[in-house]
Parts: sequence; C-alpha cells; structure tokens
Amino acid sequence: MTSILQTTGFAVAVLDALASNICIVDRVGEIIAVNRAWQNFGAANSIDVYRSDVGTHYLKVCRGAVGPGSEEAEDFATGVQSVLSGETALFQMEYPCHSPTESRWFLGRVTPLKVKQQGAVISHLNITDRKMLEVDLARLAATDPLTGLPNRRYFLQIGNGEVERVRRFRSSASVIMIDVDHFKGVNDTYGHAMGDETLRCLSRLCTGSIRQIDVLARIGGEEFAVILPATDLPGAAKLAEKLREMVEKTPVQKENTMVRITASFGVTEIFADDRNIDDALARADAALYEAKRTGRNCVKVFPDVRYAAPELHS
Repeated sequence: MTSILQTTGFAVAVLDALASNICIVDRVGEIIAVNRAWQNFGAANSIDVYRSDVGTHYLKVCRGAVGPGSEEAEDFATGVQSVLSGETALFQMEYPCHSPTESRWFLGRVTPLKVKQQGAVISHLNITDRKMLEVDLARLAATDPLTGLPNRRYFLQIGNGEVERVRRFRSSASVIMIDVDHFKGVNDTYGHAMGDETLRCLSRLCTGSIRQIDVLARIGGEEFAVILPATDLPGAAKLAEKLREMVEKTPVQKENTMVRITASFGVTEIFADDRNIDDALARADAALYEAKRTGRNCVKVFPDVRYAAPELHS
C-alpha cells in the first residue's frame, strides 16, 4: 500500500495542500499515510486520534478513547469499519471537538480507497464557522428580540419535553402565565418606548427571581409564561405571589418618566394526562382570565377557576 503513495510525489503534494486533516488507512484500519494538516493539528492538540502517526491502528485509537467525545469516537470507528468492509460506499459524521479555549466542530468523511489493496481515506474538515452560524441562527430563532427572553416557539418546545417527563416519571411541574395589566394604557399614555421598557423591566424582575432550571418566555404581546420543573402547585402559586408583589412595588423608569404597573397571574400544574404543553397553558390561561375578571393584580390558581375561558384582554 505504501508503494502506491511512493510512486509519485504528486499524490503527497496534493494531500499536503488540502486544509482538511487527512489520513489513509489500510484494509484493517492501520494508518499508512497522513498529510501535513493532520500532523500539524496533532502536534498542537492533545487528541489521541490526531496524534496518531503512520503505523498506528486508527480503529483501536478511536475505540479506546475516553472522556468527552468518546461516544462520537466510537460511532465514527463504526462508520470507518463499515467502509472498510464494503458495507458502505461513504460515511460522514459531524462531531464536536472542543478545546479548553474554544468550541470546535468537524465533519469526518470516510471514502473507500479504490485500489487492489483496499483501505480508506479519512478526512476531518473544520466546520466550526458554519456550526457557530447555525447556533447563532437557532438562538435568534428562539429569542424574543425585545426582552432577550426565549420566545413562544422555544417555550412550547421545552414545555412539551417537561410534559413528557411528568408523564414518564410522575414528577411535579407547573406553569405560570403573566399578563401586564392595562398595558394598552401604558402605550397610549406614555408611548411605545415606555411600553417596551415596561416589558423589559418585567422580564428582568422575573428572571432575577426564578431558578436556572426554570424557563421564562415572552409568549405574546404583554404575556409571559414560566415553566417550573420539579415544582408542585402550592410552590408555583407562592412564586407567582412573590412575582406579583415585586411588579407592584417596582416602578418602571425611562429617562425622567416613572410608571407604576401591576400584573395578573394564572397558575396550574402540569398533569400526567396532558397531551402537550398547550393543555397546561389553556388551564393557566383560564386562571389568568379569572384574575383579570376579578380585578387584576392578583394570582388565580387552577382548578379553583372554571376551565373554559374567552380570550384574554389587558
């Protein structure tokens, strides 16, 4: 196999010119050649597979990996083996390969070496820029631009996962819905800039009073919702009352204008027979409507209210 590469310097020059980290393995998975990018990356990083040189058994190194990324290494070794055995004509896989100082992702690609002796060409292309862009786009798609909170889409995604956990493990979880009272009046009287600051102020107050595992999101114009994992109904109601008092006592200030606001709260527990988070939101919505109907600036809890309710109004 080595003689194939030694017949011409052209192949070596081509391999060394490529930015991808490339190695060539024989039919059993032993490395018979590596390019310059592979050598340079291995010298700069304490990653076993990249530090492997000619004569090292690539599959053994992958399958012996431990610590972060070891699962990906095992999966990649399985893909390499499938190409070497002829079961697959192409295998590729994206995987993280983070360093202590930066996040990195690579695209590993394995293609058969079409010569009599067989083997495979294995390349690892750094795709960090693309993955970071994907992460940023995903974050933007899940974020409310005004408050910086998760948006409704993200809330529903996380909420459905919480419903599934309640269903499988019979654990407790609750939902709080929050609606700013007379929000239209704030906009009409003080302008939309003050209205925007009101929403940002409420989001800051609530964020500072919940746990890291809780999820606060802006799900509508002046509506917010909180998912509280491992929290029963009394615990959620207690938190809602704490938040209500904070909102009432904390004025919204923008430049020389100060506005006092209140908010109404609807609380429910997630049930094991909920089909999805929408079922829990509907109950919290009913409780919130009751809070609005009975004077605002209060907390109402389901099942202490009627389930059917019309659309909310500020």
